[in-house]
Amino acid sequence: MPKGGSRYGAGRPAWKLKAEACMRLEVGRWHREGFLRPGHAGSWRWTNGDGEVVGSIGYRASEGGVLLDYSVSGRPAGQWVALDRTACHYGGSRPWFRCPACDRRVGLLYMRSGRFACRCCQQVAYRSQSEDACGRTWLRQQKIEAKLAESWGRPKGMHRTTYDRLLSVILACEDERDASLATYLSRFPDLLPG
Repeated sequence: MPKGGSRYGAGRPAWKLKAEACMRLEVGRWHREGFLRPGHAGSWRWTNGDGEVVGSIGYRASEGGVLLDYSVSGRPAGQWVALDRTACHYGGSRPWFRCPACDRRVGLLYMRSGRFACRCCQQVAYRSQSEDACGRTWLRQQKIEAKLAESWGRPKGMHRTTYDRLLSVILACEDERDASLATYLSRFPDLLPG
């Protein structure tokens, strides 16, 4: 059996670790909170949905990068992550992490196997990349429903044309799922009524 499973309309294989389940470092957030200023040192904590600490890391920023200090399975570990900056159009600069494995400029580093690296080097996928066609339409529909009022109502201040466009996308998602289900069921004529 292939790694993606044998279900109808299966998306890309789901065997990769999901980014949503990994501990990660976000350069933009660290920059906004002042952690990347040279000489700044401290600790960072990851928490789960209940506020319980699931991991922590110490760091010390310098001019060229950040020294990470953490432990893996009770053994102390450390890693140097270089920083890079790009100029912004209206002045200032934007910081980036340099992936310790491939030296690419990235905004996020993921922890896996006791080290931090970019998503490609760590072979980490987003949850949506492993969804089948039906799952992707559900995700698209949920995003749009979040913009609408309760029971698909038009929120106050939303233009009628915008509301109509969003409703048509929701209905298209439902049509896609119906067509997918009909195609799937046509493969099993014994299951069809009559």
